[in-house]
Amino acid sequence: MLELDILLMLLTMAAVTWCLLAAAPKAFRDPPHHLLICCAHSDDCVIMGAEYAYGAVQNGLSIRVAYLTCSGPHPDTEISHTRTLEALTAWSTLGVPKENFTFLNLSQSAVGGPPSYSDADIARAKDVLKMLILSLPLSTAVLVPAQCESHVDHRTIRKACLDAIIESNRLDLLVYETPEYNSFISLLHCPRKTIRLVLRHVPLLNRFIKPYMGPSNFVNGPPGYVFGDIPNRVAKKLELLKFFSSQNSDLLIHLFGYETLYRPLSLADHPQEQNVAPCVPALGGRCDPSAATFGIAILVMTFLTAYEFARAVRIVFSNSVSANHLLLVLGFVTASAYVVRRIRRIASLESALLFWAVSLGLIIAVL
Repeated sequence: MLELDILLMLLTMAAVTWCLLAAAPKAFRDPPHHLLICCAHSDDCVIMGAEYAYGAVQNGLSIRVAYLTCSGPHPDTEISHTRTLEALTAWSTLGVPKENFTFLNLSQSAVGGPPSYSDADIARAKDVLKMLILSLPLSTAVLVPAQCESHVDHRTIRKACLDAIIESNRLDLLVYETPEYNSFISLLHCPRKTIRLVLRHVPLLNRFIKPYMGPSNFVNGPPGYVFGDIPNRVAKKLELLKFFSSQNSDLLIHLFGYETLYRPLSLADHPQEQNVAPCVPALGGRCDPSAATFGIAILVMTFLTAYEFARAVRIVFSNSVSANHLLLVLGFVTASAYVVRRIRRIASLESALLFWAVSLGLIIAVL
C-alpha cells in the first residue's frame, strides 16, 4: 500500500496547489464610479465598502449608504442611536454628508433568523430602495452582500436591493457583491481557510497552526477581485472600523481587517441565484464536496501511513509476537481512548476520526 499512499499524497498536494492558484483573487481594474452601499447594519457598510469608497472619494465621486436595519431591536433604542452615530461619524471623515444616508430602520434579526420583520416591512423597504436607485447617477456602482451570507439580514438586503434594481429597470448600474461571513468551507473557493481548519483538527498541530484570518469566500463561481493599492485602502478600512466601539472595534479589525473581495454580479442571475453545491456539516461549518473530499483524503492517507508504519515495525522486529501484540494494544488503546474522549466531548469528531484511522491501520497491518 506504500505506492498507493505516495500516489494519494502527490495527488492531494497537486489538488491543493491547483486550488490555491485558482482561488487567488485577481486585480480589480474597473474604473471608479459613484457608489451606493446596500448593507444590513451600521458596521457592515465599512466592512463591505470602505476600500471601494476610498477610490471613489479620491476621484471626487459620491458615496451613498442604505441600511436595512436600525442596528438594534428598535430605532428608538440607545444602541440603535449609538450605532447610527458611529456610522455617520466614520463616513464624515471621508466627507460623506448626512443626507447621503438612507435608514430603512427595520429591527435587527438574530444571525440565523428568523427575520424580525414581516414581508410587508420588506416590501416597504424595497420601495424606498427603488426611489433611491432611481435617483442615482448614471453607471453608479452598487455593492450588495454575497450570496448565502450567514446573517439573515444580509440575505434580505441583497434580495431587496437586487429586486429593486430590476424593477427600476436601472440596467446601467454596475452591481458588485462582496462576502462578509458565511459558514461554507470549500477547497475550491477558500483553500487557505479549509487547509487551516483541517490541520487545526490534528492533535498537536493545532498548537502551531493559527486560526484562519483573512477575507471570507464566495460560495460558488469564480474568485473575486482586490484592489492593487491594498495598503492604502485597508488602512482606511481599519481607520473607519475604529469608530464602531459599541461593536468592539478591536474585534472587528481582527475579524475583518483584511482586503475585501469584490465580484461583478450579473442581474440575469437574479432572482434565479446560482446553485450552491450540497454541503455536509463538518469542521465547524458546512463543507462542500471539495472540502469533504479533501478531508476523506487526509483520513485515507492517515490510515495508509499507520498501516505502512506497522508493517515496517513488524519487518524490523522480524514479525515477533511481542511486536504484533504491542501494535494491537496500541491500536485498541488509541481507538478506545478517542471513543471515551468523544463521549466526554473532549475531542472533536474530526480529531477522533484521524486517530481511529491510525488505530485501524495498526490493527489491520497486524491481522
